[in-house]
Amino acid sequence: MPIRSWKFHAGRLLLAAALVVLAGWITGHVVVVVLAALLAHVAWHLGNLWRLYRWLRTPSAAIPESYGIWADIYERIDALDRESNRQRRRYREVIGEFRSLTDAFPDATLVLDEKGVLTWFNTGATRLLGLKDPEDLGKPVTNLLRSTDFANWLTVQEEVTSPLEMPSPRGDDVWLSVLAVTFRGQQRLIICRDVTEVHNVEKIRRDFVANISHELRTPLTVLQGYLELLENHASSEVSEAVSRMLAQTLQMQTLLNDLLELSRLQSEESNAREEVVNVPAMLAQLKEQAQEFSRGEHDLVFKVDESLSLSGVAADIESAFSNLLSNAVKYTPEGGTITVRWKDREKGPEFSVRDTGIGIPRREIPRLTERFYRVGSDRARQTGGTGLGLAIVKHVLNTHQAELQIDSELGEGSTFVCTFPPERRRENDTEL
Repeated sequence: MPIRSWKFHAGRLLLAAALVVLAGWITGHVVVVVLAALLAHVAWHLGNLWRLYRWLRTPSAAIPESYGIWADIYERIDALDRESNRQRRRYREVIGEFRSLTDAFPDATLVLDEKGVLTWFNTGATRLLGLKDPEDLGKPVTNLLRSTDFANWLTVQEEVTSPLEMPSPRGDDVWLSVLAVTFRGQQRLIICRDVTEVHNVEKIRRDFVANISHELRTPLTVLQGYLELLENHASSEVSEAVSRMLAQTLQMQTLLNDLLELSRLQSEESNAREEVVNVPAMLAQLKEQAQEFSRGEHDLVFKVDESLSLSGVAADIESAFSNLLSNAVKYTPEGGTITVRWKDREKGPEFSVRDTGIGIPRREIPRLTERFYRVGSDRARQTGGTGLGLAIVKHVLNTHQAELQIDSELGEGSTFVCTFPPERRRENDTEL
């Protein structure tokens, strides 16, 4: 039955009131008839309210039967209930499809609230992380994934875009790549992907590079020694050939040194001991080395905050800073200026190297930190670069949650800026 408008019911009520008054006037007892009609009307409403109350308590019961406005009220409530049931079924289907979809993911997916408390996870998290539903819901994720690296990464993940690689808390030799995405304010979606195969292949590659570098170093050193001896006693006919062979040997030695350095950094990334690094003292030593390397051909300017130090691995940081400084000397023509700055900024300690060298094409900048990538083969041959220096810098900065920014213009020079997180800021007399 179609639901009628309020005007229809108001008209019926006015008509009934007029009939009651007419009946009272005919009988001569208007007041008595009107009061009796009002009592009957109120009793009818109370009866319908009672039936409505019982029906709402047992919604599975049949809809009450009535007439007038109450019939329309029952019909409207019943229609709303049917629509609500349809919506609930639809929502259950959507939730079921969503759960089936997320359960089909091979990756572990977790949802954290703004306090880092676990609010939801899929079956992949049970398989890869050993989480249990519903026991682990409502607990801080750092209590469930007990890893110092994960806790530190989660603290700064809004500032660090690179994913974290960590072993699975299940302890079954599974390695995970962890990525975080922020949504709805401060809530976070954590995605853990099984990268065990890639990790193992990378480990084999690192071990191979380290082993082959060690094996090549000894014969190369012997060869270099004989070539130096020949260079001192070579006749004019072979002196040029010996010099070229010696230059190639020195370049190969540099390549092996860089390979061994990168292998060392990668093998010690999980167990290297951090300390307070006296950066001003380190830069004083690097300045002396740069002056020797430059042979007085460049103007070296160092602007160092003597009170600012850094928490980190000293050998790694020295390797990164040394590579940036040596690159600046290599690619800056004679008479150029190299400016080194170490200062504290609001976003964290900052180390920068600016040169007035030949510059780098902008299209090449995104690939500079790739291993063995060199800008132009002619320039690489002239400078003897190995293509590993900036890869070493990038690796060191990643392990220290730092960022590398590169700005360059052809013919004007380049600027390399290393920005460390504020948490690594230290004073020279502060102990870790």
